[in-house]
Amino acid sequence: MADSTGLRDPGLRERKKAATKAALSEATLRLAMEKGGIEAVTADEIAAKAGVSTRTFHNYFPNKEAALLHDFHDMTLQLVANLRERVKDQPVWDALRDACIDMRIGERFDLVELQCREQLIHASPALIKEQSGQFMELFAEALGIVAEATGTRPEDLYPRLLLGAALVAMKTSNEQWLTDPGDRSLTEAITEGFAVFERGITRPPAA
Repeated sequence: MADSTGLRDPGLRERKKAATKAALSEATLRLAMEKGGIEAVTADEIAAKAGVSTRTFHNYFPNKEAALLHDFHDMTLQLVANLRERVKDQPVWDALRDACIDMRIGERFDLVELQCREQLIHASPALIKEQSGQFMELFAEALGIVAEATGTRPEDLYPRLLLGAALVAMKTSNEQWLTDPGDRSLTEAITEGFAVFERGITRPPAA
């Protein structure tokens, strides 16, 4: 039996929703790049570029910042699910590192687009706020997993520091790699970032 959208297959309905979200996110990024910032972009322009109505845009996203960061929001949800499975068999620090690596950001997205997106974020207080909110959501979702894996409580300092260090290692490694990828992959950059934390934050020896 068809639903209100006229689609009989729930799986097809979800795929169409995902495709619409992806198209709106891509349109937001393209327009922000063309106009030199997210502030110069309107919901009407995004909807027109994606070939949908402005109402459809607002049905899918609360604002244009959420639309631009849609891919990364989805990946953080995947990271939490991945972490939940990994801690069953791995030490928690290794599970955090490998869950971050498994996001495969460097493989799933074009490097130039990633660099442009990072520049757009750094230039926009609204995008910084949206991204910070996504990280806080990720932290809240993952904290219980880390606490359970370490035999602690979510309100304890240890799981909060452990998870915070992992997320900082991921974010900083990603930003540093985007600034200067060199011959390294993002996987190698994240692995190095986690290794630095694991060794302890000490001043490196003089060259």
